[in-house]
Amino acid sequence: MILLATGWLAGWPPTPWRGWERIVEDELVRWRGARQPPTKVVLVSIDDASLQQGAWFAEEPNPPAWAQGISTLPWPRARYADLIERLRAAGAASIAINVVFEGPSGRGPLDDAALSAALARHRGHVALAAEYTEPQDEQAGAGLGLVQPDAFTAPLGLTNVMPSGGGEPVRHPEFFGQVVLPAQQLQPFPALSSTALAQARLPSLQRDSSRELNFYGPEPSLTRIPAWEVLDPARWGRHPKRAALQGAVVLVGPVVSQGGMGSPTPFGPMSGLEMLATATANSLVGDGLAPWPVDPWARALVAMAPVLLVALVFLRNTTKLQWRMGALGVVLLLQLVAGYAVMRWGQRWLPLLAPITALVMVGVVYGVDAYLVEGKERRRLRRTFERYVAPSVVSEILSSPEDADAILRGRLLPVTVLFCDLQGFTTLTKRRSDAGQTQALVEQLNAYLTDMVEVITAHGGTVDKFIGDCVVAVFGSPVSRGVQEEAVAAVQCARAMGQALEQLNQGWQAKGIEPLGNGIGLASGEVVVGQIGSPRRMEFTVIGEKVNLAARLEALTRKLGVNVLLDGTTMDLAQPQVAFRPMGLQPIRGAGDVDVYTLA
Repeated sequence: MILLATGWLAGWPPTPWRGWERIVEDELVRWRGARQPPTKVVLVSIDDASLQQGAWFAEEPNPPAWAQGISTLPWPRARYADLIERLRAAGAASIAINVVFEGPSGRGPLDDAALSAALARHRGHVALAAEYTEPQDEQAGAGLGLVQPDAFTAPLGLTNVMPSGGGEPVRHPEFFGQVVLPAQQLQPFPALSSTALAQARLPSLQRDSSRELNFYGPEPSLTRIPAWEVLDPARWGRHPKRAALQGAVVLVGPVVSQGGMGSPTPFGPMSGLEMLATATANSLVGDGLAPWPVDPWARALVAMAPVLLVALVFLRNTTKLQWRMGALGVVLLLQLVAGYAVMRWGQRWLPLLAPITALVMVGVVYGVDAYLVEGKERRRLRRTFERYVAPSVVSEILSSPEDADAILRGRLLPVTVLFCDLQGFTTLTKRRSDAGQTQALVEQLNAYLTDMVEVITAHGGTVDKFIGDCVVAVFGSPVSRGVQEEAVAAVQCARAMGQALEQLNQGWQAKGIEPLGNGIGLASGEVVVGQIGSPRRMEFTVIGEKVNLAARLEALTRKLGVNVLLDGTTMDLAQPQVAFRPMGLQPIRGAGDVDVYTLA
């Protein structure tokens, strides 16, 4: 489902998703930062400084001709004629004026005549602006109307730029003239940027109508000269940027107080003149941005590829969660690096948001699933082990679930096995049952087993099982503190169990209850440890020769008249800390003659 959703969002994104994708793309542009624009595109800006110079000269008694009328907008058309003359004299290949000269000049026929004369002298090198607007009169109905110069003959270009928003990128102005107008049953019309390049005999190195603007940085990024500095003969004659106009495409227009009123871009608001210059520079260099692949199906497949790769890796059941998350992180990083690299050096947009979101979702799904599965497995293991060992040992086992599974599956471990059985308990059971004291007998047995289990647990042993009144304990399973330490703990446990029984007997005798006696057998060596049984009933237990030997030694305590018996291996391991008394060679069924010891 995630994979299919990735393809759909990348190939056929809904409007809100396209807006989020645009945020990601804008962020990549900001990460890239500003870049070097071509030097053959120059802006001559009618800016605040030019208006202020005009206002300053207007206060003079005899202002120079070049400064007359430039303190306010619109400027006299004669000033544009002056700009054309100076710019062409400096070597400009073409000049595009980003002002729509609609109707006659409000300053009289001489103003129009000055501009017409300049256009005639530089025919083929100057382009003027036209614009499609929506009618303001409700009675005129819907549609677009062309606003263009009526009094001048010069090549025209549209200044219209499709506004960005709703997830749409900032498109090249040619998109409006070559795509939007035909969609409205209107004739295609070139953008002013394209007309300016054509006047300079420079081709566009890209298909402009399918490209987005690739900004060079915050405004101003391209070479810019205030208009008043071009008009002022004294300043223009020694201007340091005059040489930059040789063979350049020059764009002239107002950029007054754009501030937050400009068009939104990744680098902040931008004036219409800077946008037009960016479009011109993109065409000149061929570095406009475009999505890749363009076909929706191909774009969907490209977006699905990294998600499919990660999904296939995750489907391997033997793969650990840490490795999965690491692989996911690597693919995410590679996706971002690839998107950034293709945008920066290839001027193409790879689908990024859909696959990145999908990869994060896959990671979340698998992470949550692994968390739930691990939690379930840990609870299962805890329930299993808590029946046998102390809670502290359980925590140690669960610190590595893989090791816990290995423990349950079975392995060979060196341990010390302890068998503790009550002496004469069968006869006692029959006698007290005949006397109607069954409940009292069960209560006495439970009290005895409770204290024995407490002693075993306190010495770090694992209660293996109860066989009637017999307690089987293991030291060294499932976690070992060391073979010698486990043997010492088992011997000390056997002594403590005898002391605990002595205290119980004292209490029972005070109440008139018959005391109990027990025998304990200890044997050390390798045994098989694991879960043994049927699927309906499993038991974590130990099996092997040493288990049988411990049972035989416990039974031998009755014959030898001692409470504790142990084999030579246990004695050798525990002897430095515990004193023993030899009981000689004793015949043990299934083991032959065995050296047997008891506590000194």
